[in-house]
Amino acid sequence: MVHDSRQRWERLGAAQRRTEEIYVTLRDRICLLHYQPGAKLSESELAAEFGVSRTPIRRSLLRLELEHLAERRQGMQTVVTSFDFASLKDVYVIRMILEEQLDRLSPAPQWWKIEEGYRALRQQCEPLMESPDLEALGRLHLALQHEHAGIIENDRAREILMQLYFQISRIWLSMVPRMDWRSEVESVANELDQSLEAIKQRDIRQLGRIRKEAIEANVKRLERLDAELELEATREG
Repeated sequence: MVHDSRQRWERLGAAQRRTEEIYVTLRDRICLLHYQPGAKLSESELAAEFGVSRTPIRRSLLRLELEHLAERRQGMQTVVTSFDFASLKDVYVIRMILEEQLDRLSPAPQWWKIEEGYRALRQQCEPLMESPDLEALGRLHLALQHEHAGIIENDRAREILMQLYFQISRIWLSMVPRMDWRSEVESVANELDQSLEAIKQRDIRQLGRIRKEAIEANVKRLERLDAELELEATREG
């Protein structure tokens, strides 16, 4: 990852670092489906788990609410939000538009240094093709997004790219068990191969187009599956 978050991390105080760690842990649990939609996020239980007061837990939950990963219901209870492909389809569109403009989003002067990170991710694909592991695939997909967004120096632009990803990450991962496993892993591997070639050529516009096309292909697969599931539900009804 070209963007070095260590400087930002070092500027944080101990309490802020702990809050950030808790937030990231909870966010990843949601994105990797450890917490299913509707799951209660109890402040007292989480405070006990992490060994902190309720204050950092409350701040982390608030951040998750702002990112539409959690919501507060009556009785001040915080739960994981539900999600569906149809209602979040526009998020995919926004992501594709931004990827087409990747070269204008304040990329780092030597953005191509992401090559090492991309190669490390590519190496994870082969074992996954032979040994299905949904969580490992989800972590690979998340790591790819972090590496990709890491070329953006502007903090706000990078955060927007990540927040949009977090909003829709659960959709694809939840549907993978209904898809052809090897094809889904190969789609990630192919994107990495094409991206590595673009990085080698130092062509950031092509890198953005590759990401955009990968998102578009993902949407088409999800649309087909969504239509099949809807047809099955109609028949059963």
